[in-house]
Parts: sequence; structure tokens; C-alpha cells
Amino acid sequence: MNITDLKRVNDLWKKVYPYLASQIMEEYQRNSGSILELGPFSGGISRELMVLYPELKVTIAAESPDVIEYIDEEIEGFGLSEKIDIIETSYNSLVFSDDRFDLVILRGGFFLLDSGGQLFREIFRVLKPGGMAFVGGGYGKDIPLELIGEIADESRELNDRLGRVRVGVEELKEIIKRSQLAERCSIVEKGGLWVYIRK
Repeated sequence: MNITDLKRVNDLWKKVYPYLASQIMEEYQRNSGSILELGPFSGGISRELMVLYPELKVTIAAESPDVIEYIDEEIEGFGLSEKIDIIETSYNSLVFSDDRFDLVILRGGFFLLDSGGQLFREIFRVLKPGGMAFVGGGYGKDIPLELIGEIADESRELNDRLGRVRVGVEELKEIIKRSQLAERCSIVEKGGLWVYIRK
């Protein structure tokens, strides 16, 4: 993954992350807990959550050493390096124990989603009973249209260069079915395309 393009996407999305954080917390409905943000686009949502809810315990995890180094620099720039753990892990075999996190967030999830649903199973495994996960992509349901207009074209181009995989609702339903978590997952199309997973 090209780190320059990744950094530019995350810079573009700085104004978007508050809306995504708000949508997530509207569903999560707690101001504390153990949070895992997964993937190369991690950091921005965690930052917004920690500004609003400093009692959260946040871990960020990604697969590539280059991405880990980039995220580490970003978190240090936010002044949060003492409060956020950063871990290198395979996405389809997370290094974390069962029942570890109250909330898992994966924005840009369709970059990483496997057709057999292993990523969903791993996310479910590390969730605590009563926990939930947000996996997918989009700008968030309450974002002003003018803000989308400001960044949409460049964001689309960068995401394509970074290897975005386009997934439709029907294909997503099939992946969820293969994950054997259909009763635990719901597809949400407000503010993008998201899978909410509840344990």
C-alpha cells in the first residue's frame, strides 16, 4: 500500500471522522470500554473518540510494518502515543485473545474483506459478549453534502489507487452467510455501506 496515498486519504478525511465517530457512538451508547480500530485507515476515528470520551482504552492494529510505522507517527502527532497501543497483526488471524474488546471499528473494511468471511469471524471472536463492531465504508450518515463534494473526487481516485474493492449489498450478504454470523450481522446503508456485528 502506497503510504503517500494513504496519508493523503487520511488527511482528506480529517473533517469526516467526527461524523463517523458520532454514528458509531450513537449505536455503541457507552462512554468507556476497550476499543480496537483495525486497518490501514486507522487513527482518525480513534482520535475523535478519545477527544470525546477520554476513558476509552484504544488499540490500533494493522498488518503491514510500513502502515504500522505511519500510524505510529500519526498517533504521536496527535499527542496520543501514551494512550493508544499499536499492534501488528494479520487481519485473518488476529493476535488478540477471545472476548477482548467492547467495540471494533474497521473503516475501509472492503479493502480487506475475504470472500469466506474469515475477517468477520475473527472480529466476532475478539468481541466481548455484548460488544459490537462496525465494518465497512462511507462518509457517515449526518455529514453535510458540501463536505462530501469537497473531497469526493480526490478520495475516489486515491482509494482506487490504493486497491479499493467494490462490494455490493448482495455480495456482502453472501460473505456474511459464509461467515456463519448472519444472525449477528446487520447491513446498514445509511452513510455508506456498513456491517454492524453484535455479540
